[in-house]
Amino acid sequence: MSMMQTAPCLPARARRKDGVIGLWGRLIHRDRRDYEAWLQERDMIAITATLLRLKERQLNRIGLSRATLAFDVEDLALRAEREAKITSDILRLVEQEDATIERREHHAIAAE
Repeated sequence: MSMMQTAPCLPARARRKDGVIGLWGRLIHRDRRDYEAWLQERDMIAITATLLRLKERQLNRIGLSRATLAFDVEDLALRAEREAKITSDILRLVEQEDATIERREHHAIAAE
């Protein structure tokens, strides 16, 4: 057995995880919005394909059907998008309310 040390490993450069398909998407869709739309479409197709592997009984348990699966996945994505927007609006309102309460308390303390 050799007692020689191995050469130190150079840090690997950050590589994109999406491979050739992602490169193709970035080349075709150079505009950021087009690329995001293409990524979303690709993800919806992947999700639908994954759910298609389930049996009808399994799909029924989660409230889906093989006959309308593509529509159901699109509906789930739209619902998640709406809920994310509502959540961000609620958080913004709560932060504004907290800032208003802090200002009131600060003015009350200063008035004393």
